Amino acid sequence: MNREETNKFLQDDHKELKIVLEDLLPEDFVTFSVLGTWKIRDVIAHLSGWNIELKKSIDKLLMNEELWFFTESEDYFNKIQVMKRKPLTVEQVLEERERTFIDLIEKIDSLKKEEWEHTSNFKWKNARYETWSNLQEAF
Repeated sequence: MNREETNKFLQDDHKELKIVLEDLLPEDFVTFSVLGTWKIRDVIAHLSGWNIELKKSIDKLLMNEELWFFTESEDYFNKIQVMKRKPLTVEQVLEERERTFIDLIEKIDSLKKEEWEHTSNFKWKNARYETWSNLQEAF
């Protein structure tokens, strides 16, 4: 997937979720469980955490630093992201999702051609993603 396709994919996915979320009542975010015990607000909080982590990870990959989620379980990270945002209101969680998504897209858009095509020596646990471009395919 090239940069434009990746950007479009991420934007489309983000918009689709936004449409779903707009149809919910504020209490739905804290009432309905969607993943085990996670409420809708927890899933949104988790997405914000990943937006931030992926933005940081782009720089780490470009510096040939190994990313922790290539080899470690993401479960602990996910739980921490949800817990960090427990004090936030639903509105704050939704605002953070928007802000962190925009930051991630801006980071992707700012990459030079050679950065976008950068090859890393690191592989995920399943050895499927060897380059940043391959990583894009996961999303």
